[in-house]
Amino acid sequence: MDHLFSTEALSPLDDVARLGDLYDAIREALNALLHRKVNSIVYILDEKSDVLYADKEKKYAAPSKGIIRETLETQQFHVQSNDVASDPVIAVIKAQCKPPSSWNPKTVYCLPVTDEENQKILALLVIEENETVEINKITPLKHKIVGCYRRLCKCHRDSSSNYAPSNASNPTAAIGKTGDKDAILRLCGDLYDQDASRLQLKVIRFLEEQTNAECAFLLLVVPETQELFCQVIGGLVLEEEIKFPGPNSVFSLPLESKKPMKLEDVPLDKRKDIENFVGVKLKSMLCVPVSSRNNDGLIALACVVNKKDAENFTNDDLQAILQCFQYTSTVLTSTLAFQNERKLKLQTQAMLQVARNLFTHLDDLTKLLREIMQEARNLTQAERCSVFLIDKETKELVAEVFDGISTNNKEEHNEIRMPITQGIAGHVATTGNLLNIKDAYSHPMFYRGIDDSTGFRTRNILCFPIKNERGDVLGVAQLCNKKTGQHFTEFDEDLASAFAVYCCISISHSLMYQNVLAAQYRNSLANELMMYHMKISPDDVEGLLSRDIPSVALWGVEFDKFPFPPREIPEPETPLCVLAMFEDLGFLSRWRIRKDTLVRFVLMVKKGYRNPPYHNWTHAFAVAHFCFLCIKNLNLQQSLDDIELFALFVSCLCHDLDHRGTNNQYQVASKSVLAALYSSEGSVMERHHFAQTMCIVNTDGCNIFENLSSKDYTTVLDLVRDIILATDLAHHLKIMNSLKEMAKVGFDTKNERHHSLLLCLLMTASDLSDQTKPWDNTKHVAALIYREFFSQGDMEKSLGQKPAEMMDRERARIPDLQIGFLDHIALPVYKVLADLFPASGIVRDTVVDNRRHWEKICALIKIRRGGSCEQMSYDQILAMEEEEANAEIENYNLQNQKQNGR
Repeated sequence: MDHLFSTEALSPLDDVARLGDLYDAIREALNALLHRKVNSIVYILDEKSDVLYADKEKKYAAPSKGIIRETLETQQFHVQSNDVASDPVIAVIKAQCKPPSSWNPKTVYCLPVTDEENQKILALLVIEENETVEINKITPLKHKIVGCYRRLCKCHRDSSSNYAPSNASNPTAAIGKTGDKDAILRLCGDLYDQDASRLQLKVIRFLEEQTNAECAFLLLVVPETQELFCQVIGGLVLEEEIKFPGPNSVFSLPLESKKPMKLEDVPLDKRKDIENFVGVKLKSMLCVPVSSRNNDGLIALACVVNKKDAENFTNDDLQAILQCFQYTSTVLTSTLAFQNERKLKLQTQAMLQVARNLFTHLDDLTKLLREIMQEARNLTQAERCSVFLIDKETKELVAEVFDGISTNNKEEHNEIRMPITQGIAGHVATTGNLLNIKDAYSHPMFYRGIDDSTGFRTRNILCFPIKNERGDVLGVAQLCNKKTGQHFTEFDEDLASAFAVYCCISISHSLMYQNVLAAQYRNSLANELMMYHMKISPDDVEGLLSRDIPSVALWGVEFDKFPFPPREIPEPETPLCVLAMFEDLGFLSRWRIRKDTLVRFVLMVKKGYRNPPYHNWTHAFAVAHFCFLCIKNLNLQQSLDDIELFALFVSCLCHDLDHRGTNNQYQVASKSVLAALYSSEGSVMERHHFAQTMCIVNTDGCNIFENLSSKDYTTVLDLVRDIILATDLAHHLKIMNSLKEMAKVGFDTKNERHHSLLLCLLMTASDLSDQTKPWDNTKHVAALIYREFFSQGDMEKSLGQKPAEMMDRERARIPDLQIGFLDHIALPVYKVLADLFPASGIVRDTVVDNRRHWEKICALIKIRRGGSCEQMSYDQILAMEEEEANAEIENYNLQNQKQNGR
């Protein structure tokens, strides 16, 4: 029980007969309670003018500025420890107390004395002290002042008439049953308050009147813990409720036995505790357990003290108390429950608002820390706040924002660092435990040198850790000087602990966001660097842009036929040829593509290809050409939507962007950067190709999709992604059975799955289209493929790995590998395509014919080398095939000559 005081100190107030004499009596009691003489002013409300005066002559009215104004507006206790001398109230203190000229006030306390019945401030106690004032010692004086004021102004008699029976001429006489019922009915009718404290005030006043007690109070019971807490004593609502364990207290007897307790039941050595609690000397007492009407549990202990007209409380008093709560206990419990719910709701709303405020500053850690400081000050009514983060590398506490700087202050400040073991913040950081210091100067870990140098006075401190979900301390927040109380309370501790959770989440996410942002900046820088190297010459753009887009027939009347070999078109002409295909397919007008945008896009795509032997721009051009052939010859407009054809053609151009001449297995095995980015999702290279496509699309002046509707824009990007990913042969093999089944049942234009399968089939057919060209073209392309394969095999060997047979120049049997590739990969693709679109039968037949050439080479090797082609280079194989072909031609010519000679 923290509210200790001397009951004798309040006795001068009992002898006061006029309001004018109350000033000196209050100051005398104040000095006695604090055990020293203090500089103080007492403002008392003038009943007629409703003005607070500091003297009975009414010369000094309460100032309308400074700490007096703050106290009157909030009706709460206030402390001012900075810029004290400028407060108007100091002049009044000097005028009344006449201190020496060297007197320099440092702290001013202002306590309102409020009549809770009508919420009116009856008096103000203003105290100036250079030492800490224990405000809890003054609380009983406030209770006594309310009683004296009511007595002197006859307020007590006026307010108590609400509960006095109409036929009671003697208030001290026993009230009859009819009067009891009338009084209780009037009480019940007046219990409409949703504020539990005001409701208790009315019940307590009723108990005091019915039992003729000097003072009454309620000790409310917490059922789960059996703790007792008190909010109101007599006519005084406590600024901070008193809570203590019931079973270990002087009230344990009625709490456990549920029977009334009188003063004689209290041991002599325990009575002082009750006197200190109530603020009066005990002459008699009655403590009555109040049970819930819904169950047998206790809801409160109703206590009355000092019967005025008798030595002890009687059985009639006991029955009056029981009868009172028979009617009011339900209202009391429901009001307390409502108040708790409202308190919880307000706390939840406050925390949600805190979360909203904090989470809007995740992008800037400095702003976030300032917001944390501001919210912490607001929640706990603190004067100052500092936030320190822990630097684990240096084992230091780091403060980048400082006390007194608002959240919108942009002034630059240098950070402060101090050892993690130093001071109060260091203690909290290392132990992880909250620290509530009620008197900073008396604490051994407090360093007052900063106060001495700055003039700021630290009275009390609440320092709490900010922990992550693992319990590790991320930082420490330190609050200074409770503005509306003598020190930080348990409620402030609970608020700080809850607030720390939000601080942790916001700081963790902010640090994570900073890391992500840094990664994005690095990625952006790398992308910018890549784009710089991919940057196309303005002269190239202007040169291509200045040319009219010709007909595709410029490159031959057979350009739109399947046998046409696109690799025979000179590379410098391929960009213009791509423009011609875009125009011929109607994409420029259908999708409103600007010519300059298309020119930049095509040149950027061409620049985006590296120069490995096979997977280069020429391959991309050939693949796009085969797609063009399919659209023109297979009448795909009747099977696929316009946007699907558009996406397919663009995907063919971009499907191998930035190919490094190595496959997915190599990327994963070598633990490349690309594998780190994409291996968890599979299709490493294909995902990179799509990412590079998006880089080009997002490059200024290159977005050929810019004029699409929002819906079409999303659709085309999704299609391009899916089509490029379909170039992974692992994906193709997974859907091969579905492709065969679709060819068997026929393509259904209304089936979305069929649309997706057909797009994948066309992309794969285009990707493998070098196998569909005449033999003289195809055999040279195969040479490029194996040159690239063998290069990867050499790199794998350098890493200590054993390459696959097709990648190993020493083990690869190229003709057998080619026949296997055609049998298991290429021919099934073109057979399904021919089943779906008979017009593509020529493509399938060409692949079959090329297979015969490889079989012929295998037979030739068997004759000349016994079937082994190991250690043979591809050039040797081609030379042998050409030698045989030349021999066949020579033999054919001899045969003709002989026939002609006959």
